[in-house]
Amino acid sequence: MTQGNYGHIETANSKALLFMVAVGTVLIEHEIIDPKDRTTRTTISKIWPVYCVPGITMHFLSTGQLLQSELSIEGTIDGSTFHDSSGDAVLSALPNLWGSIQVVRTCIIKNNIPNPVSLVTRHPDYETIHRRLGYISDEAMRYISDNIEGAEKICFPNKKHVCYGCALEKLHQCSFPENSKHSSETLGLIHSDLLELSTLSYSKYK
Repeated sequence: MTQGNYGHIETANSKALLFMVAVGTVLIEHEIIDPKDRTTRTTISKIWPVYCVPGITMHFLSTGQLLQSELSIEGTIDGSTFHDSSGDAVLSALPNLWGSIQVVRTCIIKNNIPNPVSLVTRHPDYETIHRRLGYISDEAMRYISDNIEGAEKICFPNKKHVCYGCALEKLHQCSFPENSKHSSETLGLIHSDLLELSTLSYSKYK
């Protein structure tokens, strides 16, 4: 585990934040139920990233993060099964007493073993980071890995397509209402769509 400040989790009590103080990789032994023939087998998998959050007494797996690692999910009220790109079942979850939460029967393995099944989550790619940070510029994105603890280096694509969000933000305002004033000389009356903002932008402009 690598200690550091990896953000926080908000709870029902807005003043009782739970902080993520470390991140690392965990090996788990778990059961897999194949939905095709309902056979059960046991395997060992590697999960990353796993965050240490003092104050949480249960171990949680994020469906969203598992899907980011190119797994697909097949689920019903009786349970869920994650499949890899070849269609093989790699993780199973069963409903618990509360019904809305599904449980993976696991046991943490303390000793390293060769060739475990990898359920490693992929790092967000360039497009994902660009959108999640409000269509941030490439110049600003280059500072992320050097100034945020634990952030991976971003791989910038050699050829980028036109970003819909960026193009939308650069559109002009709606047409101005008709003006009864007229000018008989050049530049005597100018219409402008410039807008001054109350806060400075990243490039120190208003």
